[in-house]
Amino acid sequence: MSKKISTIFLSLFLIGILSVSCSNADKTGAGDGNSTGAGDGNSTGAGSAINKTIDPKYSGIWSSSVNPDAVEIDINGNIYEYNSTRGNKGEVLEANDPNYKIKIYGSEITITFSDVNNATVNIDGQDVTYTKTSKGIQQINGNSYVGDIGGGNYIWVSIKDGKVGIMGNKSNTSEPEYLGYMNVTGSGTDYNFYSSIGDAEGTLKFSSDGSSLTVRFTKNDNAPEIENKDFVCKKK
Repeated sequence: MSKKISTIFLSLFLIGILSVSCSNADKTGAGDGNSTGAGDGNSTGAGSAINKTIDPKYSGIWSSSVNPDAVEIDINGNIYEYNSTRGNKGEVLEANDPNYKIKIYGSEITITFSDVNNATVNIDGQDVTYTKTSKGIQQINGNSYVGDIGGGNYIWVSIKDGKVGIMGNKSNTSEPEYLGYMNVTGSGTDYNFYSSIGDAEGTLKFSSDGSSLTVRFTKNDNAPEIENKDFVCKKK
């Protein structure tokens, strides 16, 4: 019996050695079998990676009079199906501004942007003109940002229904109640805001990933001391 057990252990030991040997024989270098250098399977060299996002300056909802299928590009450069609400997320296969290859609606398409508001979409060999039909800032409704303006005071920026509310507060954790929101124009990462009564206006510039913004008042009748100063606010 002990001889039979010894034979079984010896067989398992040999199988283990062969498994390790075969595993090592399949590898051509450090990393996995798909690598051409240190990094992941998509890498072409140490630490490099292929960009798979669309330039945030194209953010907004895009549609065509020819094709009923609209698409949404968010401020982070992701693309989605759009039919009154955000749908399935598409995959960016190649990102080489202004030309992009994308898998969406179950098929591969190419998008070529002529500017931030116009693009040509090639669908199954047919070129279709798409235009941006909404302000990009509407894609981040509900986001709030807060920044330190000194002296124990903070500035809050809130996005709602494509408009912006900006208020001062003594707290950087408790958002103030907004009495009104200002109109916004612009797209991508850069916007202008202005009040309907003309007592305040300025600019918003978002970081490319949407995690922060810089607010500047070019006019503020209620607080002229903060005019023409940049305040960085981070997303809450």
